[in-house]
Amino acid sequence: MDAASIPTAADNRYKVLVAICISAIIIPLVFTGPASSIPSVARDLGGDQASLGWIVNAYAIAFGGCVMAAGALGDQIGRKRCFVTGLVIFAVPSVLIGLTPSLLVLNLLRALEGIGGALVLTSATSLLAQEFEGAERTRAFSFLGTAFGVGLAFGPMASGFVIEHWGWRALYFAIAIISILILVLG
Repeated sequence: MDAASIPTAADNRYKVLVAICISAIIIPLVFTGPASSIPSVARDLGGDQASLGWIVNAYAIAFGGCVMAAGALGDQIGRKRCFVTGLVIFAVPSVLIGLTPSLLVLNLLRALEGIGGALVLTSATSLLAQEFEGAERTRAFSFLGTAFGVGLAFGPMASGFVIEHWGWRALYFAIAIISILILVLG
């Protein structure tokens, strides 16, 4: 291996930044996108308004309820390990949601996704703070905020497009694929 093929610390930092920014796009997409899938899920799996509402609520409650604990866990087991674990917890339920025959199982898996999302988000911000200093840190967090905003702004449209063309299950498969790509990159 020659010196030109050895990645520098700066290269690795920017790979971390890209992986974190992609995860920052997908987390709000998973907040907003599944709301678009509710009519399709209702046609496919049935359910009343209350149980269908849990498609969104299960994720949001699990995410919000676990953010503080996820941050503390990242301090205990390491930020990178927490980030990777969160992505795995995020990806596996997404695949299973795409395969589920039951609204109850879908809602339980959405809660598990929320736990994974909390692990990813809290460790992502800690990783950025660890990797960058000074003005570079400010820029890195600006990219993170922009990526999160992109996910919030375009998540419903992207989700609607996927659902309209390939069905609601494809949305969750897409979320899993993006999560796996983040794992490979990060």
